[in-house]
Amino acid sequence: MNASSLFTGMDTVLFEVTVPLALLVGFFLVFQLLFLRQPIRHLLFLMRGALFAFVGLVLFLHGINLAFLPMGTEIGGLFANFRHTWVLIPVGFALGFLITFAEPQVRVLSQQVEEASDGYIRAPVILYTLCSGVAAFSALAMARTVYGIPLLQVIVPGYVTALVLLAMADRSFVSLAFDSGSIASGPLTVAFIMSLTVGAATVMGDRNPLVDGFGLIGTITLAPIISIQLLSLVYRIRMSTGGNDGD
Repeated sequence: MNASSLFTGMDTVLFEVTVPLALLVGFFLVFQLLFLRQPIRHLLFLMRGALFAFVGLVLFLHGINLAFLPMGTEIGGLFANFRHTWVLIPVGFALGFLITFAEPQVRVLSQQVEEASDGYIRAPVILYTLCSGVAAFSALAMARTVYGIPLLQVIVPGYVTALVLLAMADRSFVSLAFDSGSIASGPLTVAFIMSLTVGAATVMGDRNPLVDGFGLIGTITLAPIISIQLLSLVYRIRMSTGGNDGD
């Protein structure tokens, strides 16, 4: 790979990041002029944060397009060529855990939950619960590809389970659980796990990438919904047995 190829496609990423970020900053400036009237020092903080966000998002998204997508496809194809293709299942579990652990949105959510609950729900508890849930459902998604399991046989029982837990879970956890579904299936998860699955389905002769390689995000979205609601049952049991903290 030469130096010029490192910047291929960056113009598209620059446009995709610039437009929404400029609209967001412009929206704030309108409120600043009409209503907020914050000190200039706060406005400078905003501009500095917007600049950091712009640079970070451009590099992050360009890195995903440049490296994560093709690398995931190659790895999926490599494991799919093995005689024992079931090895994709533990690989999916490990990668699902690690990628969720590295997902910026998950870390932000974990910290906000700890702050909003005054430390009752610790950030590491949310973080590792989400990582474990996504890991389990990533392994399930790989099993669906390896063994050709129809998507409906995964999605329908998953959502039935989520709805049953909805009636049992603590209400303070329910909204967190459903919001976590979109957060845990962030850009890292989509880029790497989906490309891994599509790569594997492409190499396997009896698999259709459009049928077996997709449906992944819908499957993984269930992971936080179910795992956080299960966590609420754990907290309820702790409370009934005298536990009063999130440690």
